[in-house]
Amino acid sequence: MNHLEVVSGKDEPNNQTLNGVESEIKKHGMKKGKWFRRKPQKQDRPNKKANTKQKLLRQTPEIVPFLQIYDDHILMKEGVMDILQIQTQNIDALNEADLNYLLLKRTQFLRSYFHSYKEVILNFPANTSPQLAYWEKKKEQTTSPIRLQYIEQKIYEFKFLERERSNREFFFFVYAEDKDALLDRKHACIQGMQRAFPVEELSREKKKQILFLLNNQNTKI
Repeated sequence: MNHLEVVSGKDEPNNQTLNGVESEIKKHGMKKGKWFRRKPQKQDRPNKKANTKQKLLRQTPEIVPFLQIYDDHILMKEGVMDILQIQTQNIDALNEADLNYLLLKRTQFLRSYFHSYKEVILNFPANTSPQLAYWEKKKEQTTSPIRLQYIEQKIYEFKFLERERSNREFFFFVYAEDKDALLDRKHACIQGMQRAFPVEELSREKKKQILFLLNNQNTKI
């Protein structure tokens, strides 16, 4: 009688192959029967923050219209400009006649000045540097403990005001095609507004602070 030999459809792996696979699993610290991809090393991962920051830096010159700040003007991609500060008054303390006079003079200026301009209102931190310098000098010259305690209290108050309080300041932006036209328009603004709300020129550092605060309104100077 002939014996029948049953053979499966798949060849069974030999013991040598299984032992090689198991040793490879143990070598890489993986469980038997489960294969995982090795995670990339930390240094191989792309730095998303760095890429985002570089992208923002590349976009900033395209968005911001300012190119260079000088003492007497600000160079823009199209034309020039300058910033004047408006000297405000307490209109609540004025009588009706004085208030009407100020409004009349301001209306006359706005009707006569037909060039491009912009009025900007910004909150600046209170500047108590002169007061702090005065009390710091007094502190160095004082030997009395009672007087010294009073001076330290004043210094604390002025530092608190500088840190927590802000002043609302008003600015007048003047625009022109070139420096000569800008100079004429600035002169017209100074002359036309001197009887109502006078304007004054600013330093380069103040202009930098204004432009920085204007483009970063959630950031303190």
